[in-house]
Amino acid sequence: MDLQRSNNSLRAQIVLAIQNDIFNNRKVGDKLPSEAEYANEFDVTRSTIQKALKDLQRMNLIERVQGKGSFVHQRQPKVKLFNFKGFSDYAQQIGAKPVSKILEKKIITDNSNKILYLKRLRMFDSDDSLIPITVDESQVSLNRFHGLEKYDFSKESLYSIIRQEYKTIPSTTLLRMSAVSADKELAENLQCNIHDPLLQAQGVVHDEEGKIVEKAKVTYSNFAEFDLTLGI
Repeated sequence: MDLQRSNNSLRAQIVLAIQNDIFNNRKVGDKLPSEAEYANEFDVTRSTIQKALKDLQRMNLIERVQGKGSFVHQRQPKVKLFNFKGFSDYAQQIGAKPVSKILEKKIITDNSNKILYLKRLRMFDSDDSLIPITVDESQVSLNRFHGLEKYDFSKESLYSIIRQEYKTIPSTTLLRMSAVSADKELAENLQCNIHDPLLQAQGVVHDEEGKIVEKAKVTYSNFAEFDLTLGI
């Protein structure tokens, strides 16, 4: 398989390729190719394959049995979210291709303030499969970011535009996490059942000077999972 040879994303590309194969072609309990077979298929070292398989194991997608090989544990892919940085930034970090669908875009007028309201379905493109990850709702001041509404955010990253065109760096965020029940719209967009419990984050993003960049609400699909480390 021909992979793009970028050091940071090669392993992630392999993970996504195996994920896609499992999702489309295999069932729970199927034995996967050996490390040597994968190394030959992707033209990489066995150590790279070992790391990719460990990633898939941590995602609970496969089970590795000493002396026997790797087996499909579940067919629903999970994406670990390590932080709350911009979606496109995170996708680039793990070597995934981000896809955005605009669900709603409008300008809200509040006295003399104009606010861009943007609601997007954020997905990862895993070969021929689109995996829904979040529904993002953003409120950004057009008084501060004049002309922001002109950009096509199905193709461009909100944070990239804010950084490049407005010379503003989103830096910190204060988030409140809560559980919500999926309504009809969320269930349709995030491929879950109505009333399924979902994790939702709400908060404010500030720049390096402490000024508000965005008011955000992010609802995560069941394809996303989190690792939390807490001091006791």
